[in-house]
Amino acid sequence: MPWKPPSDTQILNDGNHSGSGVPPASDVVVVGAGIHALIYAIHAKKISLDRPDPESKEPPKPHPISITVLEKTPSPSYKIGESTLTVFGLWLKSIGIESHMLWRLFGPKDGLAFYYLSQNGDPEDYTSFCANGPPGDFVPTLQIERPVSELLLTLIAQRMGVTVLHGHAVNVDKCEVSIADSGSVISVKDVESDSVSSMEGKLLVDATGRFRKLASKHARLKRFEGWVGSTNAFWAYFESSSDESEIPFSYYESCNTNHICLAEGWAWVIRLPSWQDNPLSKMVAMMNYLLDLNERKTPGDQYPSTLELAKKFNLRVRWVTSIGVALRTDVVYPSDMSSYGSREAEQKFNWIVGQYPKMTALMKQHVLIQNLYGPNTTWFVRKNLTYQSPAVTGTGWIAIGDAVGFTNPLFSPGINASMGTSVFAAELTRAYINAADSVTRTKLLARYKVYCADRIPNLHRMNVFNYLCMRSPQTGMLGPLWQYMCGTGNANWQKIQSYQFDDVSEMLTGWDWGANEEEYIAFADEAIGLLAGPPTSLDSNTSYKVCQLSARRVLEVLATGKYKNNWANLLRWYDKDLQFREEKNYKAVLAERCSSCTNWRILRSDTCRCPTCGAQCLT
Repeated sequence: MPWKPPSDTQILNDGNHSGSGVPPASDVVVVGAGIHALIYAIHAKKISLDRPDPESKEPPKPHPISITVLEKTPSPSYKIGESTLTVFGLWLKSIGIESHMLWRLFGPKDGLAFYYLSQNGDPEDYTSFCANGPPGDFVPTLQIERPVSELLLTLIAQRMGVTVLHGHAVNVDKCEVSIADSGSVISVKDVESDSVSSMEGKLLVDATGRFRKLASKHARLKRFEGWVGSTNAFWAYFESSSDESEIPFSYYESCNTNHICLAEGWAWVIRLPSWQDNPLSKMVAMMNYLLDLNERKTPGDQYPSTLELAKKFNLRVRWVTSIGVALRTDVVYPSDMSSYGSREAEQKFNWIVGQYPKMTALMKQHVLIQNLYGPNTTWFVRKNLTYQSPAVTGTGWIAIGDAVGFTNPLFSPGINASMGTSVFAAELTRAYINAADSVTRTKLLARYKVYCADRIPNLHRMNVFNYLCMRSPQTGMLGPLWQYMCGTGNANWQKIQSYQFDDVSEMLTGWDWGANEEEYIAFADEAIGLLAGPPTSLDSNTSYKVCQLSARRVLEVLATGKYKNNWANLLRWYDKDLQFREEKNYKAVLAERCSSCTNWRILRSDTCRCPTCGAQCLT
């Protein structure tokens, strides 16, 4: 027979220490291999490898647990969700992943920028809010292509001894979930061969995202009422010049995650490198090469640049821009949308762009990419974004990530806030596996259920508050102002640079953009009551009243001494006391353009070369 090259699935599965077959048993079986599954598996495995078990009567030593991750797709596949925040960078640092390596694979990001447009007034009558990300010497924040991020985390997990099997589907309906202390029997189908096998597991983890394969068997998902109960997203990918001089917004930088905020909702603009359509074997080779450099703690300037890596491994990389809108469900569209395109996502995207001259000018700088991620992938739509899973645990199983719930991509909670569920579950896993009886295991799962109970409602309140603030350019800025005050000024954030792997869960499980802080909840509820209304312009009296109320509440909150940060360096337009100053149009400079390739790079004290092209930079 002629030689047949290995499939993508074989290439990935051959990277497992345990081999490419389904093991007969595993302490933990994770259903799904998305980003939350891999965060969970890596974190839980690292605990068992590195931390002595406090409950063990034996001499202190690690007690490794076995973890198997099962994914039905042949390899990591496309997903939306491309912007990461400080908390994700902190977790990567805590498991030993350095910024130098990440900036070769992903786009640099320096914080968040928001532009608030007037619905019916002067197009130049807009406001803005801009905040830095973390300094480059601390941790990275990134613009990521999800298949690439999940491939990287897959290789990291496999190197630690986690078994990650693609092309293997779990038949949830045929799983015999544990009763008392007997453990579960999991039915697994090899997608390539159609063969079915079974394996035993002590804990089954639902990481199937919005599909909620396990959680849905125990309770229907919860929706929130009215337009506030959901929003719809429409998006596509575009090419643009790296020259941003014609972008019609002041202080626009593509190394921010940029948000264009409207009475009807908001748009994201995210520039990132795409490695799409490269052979997986070559991507794996490049990533393993980078991981080897990372393990050797290679200095940043000794890493090949992105372009040098592409040449070395015969890969293609291109810069693309993800642009999408997340609109309220009570927006009224024209009865005939045919002039705006041939499909719903295209029509609604183009219609909302046409309502705002600034949006129209922005899109003139971008050219639509056809089918970037395969056939029929030019336009994307995701409806009814907001939901909560009432059931997050049960006998022998636990749900994490988007299987617990989701709200809206505003402020990127999908990866960054929801990773708290993955980390919390990972932190209790060893105790669950080693528990002597079912009563102890039930108590551990009860702790997790309590942890999850308020997370989605709190994040939902955050989104309602921000959406209502967007009805006016004047109130718009109040949304991120309160997020940054409560989300980056709280006690955990004040000591963020001190966290190591042993205590990083304290930060990651307790952070929800400040949406869980009592002062935030009090003001958000008060503002929502005043701002509630349709997706139209807010009247000036209400706008003034809410702005004055916010100014008083901010002073009261800061006077308690509970929230502290270097506000003047972090935020444009705001001083050290979080007072708006029109003349303060600066913040700390943490990124600059490469003079050679013109791409943005995050500044570090120990590097001079551009991560993208390798050119020597002056600063």
